[in-house]
Amino acid sequence: MTPFKLFKVKPEERIQAVVVLMVIIALNALFIYRMHDLFMQPGFGPYWKAFERELHLSGYDPLTYLAVTDWDIVYQVYRHPLLSFLIWPFWLLNQGLTALFGVNCVQYIVTLPLMACSFYSYIFLYRIHREVIELQRWDATLLTAFYFSFAYILLSIIVPDHFTISMFLLLITLYISGVCIKKGREFKWWQSAILFYITAGVTLSNGIKVFLSGFFVNLRDFFRPKYLLLAVVLPAALLWATATWEYQQYVVPKEKTKAELKVRKAEELKARVAQMTPKERELFEKRKARRQELLRRQAEKTGKPMEDHGFLKWTDISTSRWQSAYENLFGESVQFHQKHFLEDTLVHRPVFVVYDWLWSYVVEALVVLLFIVGIWCGRRSRFLWLCLSCFGFDMFIHLVLGFGINEVFIMAPHFMFVLPIATAFLFRSVHTRWLRIPVWLLTLYLFIYNGYLLTSFLLTPIKAII
Repeated sequence: MTPFKLFKVKPEERIQAVVVLMVIIALNALFIYRMHDLFMQPGFGPYWKAFERELHLSGYDPLTYLAVTDWDIVYQVYRHPLLSFLIWPFWLLNQGLTALFGVNCVQYIVTLPLMACSFYSYIFLYRIHREVIELQRWDATLLTAFYFSFAYILLSIIVPDHFTISMFLLLITLYISGVCIKKGREFKWWQSAILFYITAGVTLSNGIKVFLSGFFVNLRDFFRPKYLLLAVVLPAALLWATATWEYQQYVVPKEKTKAELKVRKAEELKARVAQMTPKERELFEKRKARRQELLRRQAEKTGKPMEDHGFLKWTDISTSRWQSAYENLFGESVQFHQKHFLEDTLVHRPVFVVYDWLWSYVVEALVVLLFIVGIWCGRRSRFLWLCLSCFGFDMFIHLVLGFGINEVFIMAPHFMFVLPIATAFLFRSVHTRWLRIPVWLLTLYLFIYNGYLLTSFLLTPIKAII
């Protein structure tokens, strides 16, 4: 399967591809409209202040905008080893356009890969339903649209972060795996090596899903010494070496400079406090207490980690798993909460927000019910077990270890596509309009509900900073 053939839109996909592309372009245009006056100011101001202060889209970070504006290793290198380097060509392009037009073109540049990844995520999910699971054309379209009606999938289309890229890479991996399983082909070592290096390079944990794909496609052949060495050990070692070099080359010097600056500022503060009057010192202590209280509240939202160092510092053993499941995982990911809409959990949003209507919980229950019944209908499918193993891995790191559990919904593009894929097996088993009609109505409702809240938000422009 050549790259050209893989990315070529097929005749039966063309009409819906045009519609999907128009929706993607419209949403990104609205987002640019909202932030245009703020981020397109002439000159070379401290854009990082504007991004950090104004770009609040739930818990998503504006790091991509920062890197494309003023390139640096902005992502945590051991979690996203290649991401900063993938952004580097876009920074070069932005440098040229900025020199030419005198404004920061970051929004227009970042939206290009976002739209491409969103578009092909739709295409590959449709092909999974159509070619791998072998649904009828209209059923495949319905379930693909059903997925894109989910709140944080709709939001991911415009989010200047890495999640849409990860979604695209995971769906293309599952599509290739599904075709291999269906046709009895081998998942070749070089395919696995390339996909792992790029996928894990964007988000380290997602690399495990490439290994799972190799296992479910090749089965016992996965454990052949040659395959393990070339498809698992070699790319993993290469990626770790890349991350280690990146850390030593870029991060260590910055950390050393920051540590020296911190010591110097502490000495200057100590000297300044010593010269304060009693009244000034009292005011200083009050401000210090308020900052400490704010940090304490933020720590409560992030939960108690298993350890305070290494990868375990990102875990959480104190946040409620059950409430996270129904309010955030299957709640906010699928339907926006109207209260605290798109607020950041680490800033103002509480960890758990309750829906205003009982109907919202009914909708959530229906989505989960379709998922569970679909699993039962497809329980003998090796491809479905591959998808469920990927979903199970995410549930392990989020619900068991607690990584990102306080804002698990922002990770939805990493795993929520498993819900419509499982539902597709229900569609394949039950051929009746009494199944299609409620799913069409559910999809329509989610598009209207989520789309209204999102577009209302985007149609409110932010005034430029003076």
